[in-house]
Formats: sequence, structure tokens, C-alpha cells
Amino acid sequence: MAEADDKFISIALASAVAAARQAGDMALAMQSRLQDIRFKGEKDIVTEADYACDASIRKALRHAFPDHNLVTEEAADVQQGSDCTWYVDPIDGTVNYSRGFPLWGVSIGMRRGDHMAAGAIYLPALNELYTATRGGGAFVNGRALKTSAVDKLGDAIISHGDFNVGSNEAERRRLNVKNLRARLRTAEALQRMKCLGTAVLEGAYVAAGRMDAYCMLSFKPWDVAVTSLLVSEAGGRVTHLDGSAFDVEGVDALFSNGTLHAELLDLLGWTNPTGG
Repeated sequence: MAEADDKFISIALASAVAAARQAGDMALAMQSRLQDIRFKGEKDIVTEADYACDASIRKALRHAFPDHNLVTEEAADVQQGSDCTWYVDPIDGTVNYSRGFPLWGVSIGMRRGDHMAAGAIYLPALNELYTATRGGGAFVNGRALKTSAVDKLGDAIISHGDFNVGSNEAERRRLNVKNLRARLRTAEALQRMKCLGTAVLEGAYVAAGRMDAYCMLSFKPWDVAVTSLLVSEAGGRVTHLDGSAFDVEGVDALFSNGTLHAELLDLLGWTNPTGG
């Protein structure tokens, strides 16, 4: 039984890697010649590459796993009552991508039951492929990952998500206020504060030990499915901002090296009812 499970996870990971590479290379080739960049919300954009990559990944996964559930950013969910659900972000960091920034990536991960089981993040412009399986570790280009050993807040680097996320003005205003409060708290206490504009890259960088934490006030499951697995398998910790157990269908998250997690939660204030 264990051998069959291992084989299934290996096949799932290989499928994620192949689909991510194919889509990522296609997106990279299209980046300098985009023709159709449109708003799909008041502040959110989508390009023809997002749609093309989404379709490419969906086709590959539907062929390999026709009975699995499939949740992607740019198309309707496929729910088939399966124990396995794929979460796909065809291009995370579309604003970066559309402006020619190299900071964007493709994320494909499979959840089995209550846990993420396997996934891949491909950063084409940086030539980095991140992979992870539950209980099998996390890797970048085949090299094992380990979160940082930083154990003092004053030596730590954190990243925060973008301002102006949210589907309407009221939601954006609420999240902007919370985002500003979080940044003010971390700016005073930590060594540096970053904002790179792509959740899958920022989570991967925590797993790689390049940053010590990443705070997200709002996410969709495809933003965090693979990064949560990467960070956990690299020795870090992922929870919601109130300290509760992480779920990809949740709302907010703190990714950290693990060592600083409790201090960061306290600093950010959401574990204290009067602090958020």
C-alpha cells in the first residue's frame, strides 16, 4: 500500500513539473509580445498568457487525472467528488509579468484528503524549479531546501503582499489599513521589509532561507497551495494570522522559518484581540 502511494505521489509530482515547465516556458516566450492586457477587476489584470497557460495546464492534468477535482485561477472549478484536488495558478504575479519584471511563476499542486501532497513552482525567468512532497522534503533545481536559522527579529527579513488587493473599494481600503499596520510593526522590529509582488515566489523564498517570513492578509487557494507545502517541508511553519492551523481554503497566512513564528504572530497582533 505504501509503495503504491509513493508511486502515485511520484506520478503526481512529475505531472505537476511537466505541466509547470510547459506553461512557464510558453509564458516566458510570450512576455515581450503581449497584445491583450485587460482588467478583470478594478485593480486586477489578466493577459492572454494567463489564459493560454491555464488552458495548457488544465488539459495536461485532465488527461493525466480525469477523475480529480481541478481549481484554477482563470477558469471554472471542476468538482468531481474526488479525494484529490489540484490547485493551479498559471501565472502568479501577473502585474509583474505584464510589466516585464522577472518575478512571477507558475504553481501547480495536488491536495489529497486534508493535506497538500505534492507540488511544483516554476520561476521561468529565474530558471528555478521548486518541488515538494509531503514527508519527502522540498527542493529547488534538485537541491534540498532548508528555512533560515535566523533567531532574532532584529536580524530578520519579512515580505508583505501588495496593497490594493480586493474585489471592491471597501475591501481594498480595509486590507490596505491592515497592511499598513503590519508593515509599520515589522519595519520597526525587523532588519528589512520587502514586497515582491508574487505569492508563490515569496513563499518559495522563505522555504529557501532567502527571507525569514512572508505575511499574507488575503489569498486564494492557488496562491498558497504549493508554498505552504514547500515551507513546511523545508522546516518552516505556516499558520493563519490568529495562530490557528493553516488551511488552503482560509483567508490569511504567515509563512516563517519556524523559529520566529510565535514572535512574529505576536508582533503582527492578530493573536491579540485588541491588536489587529
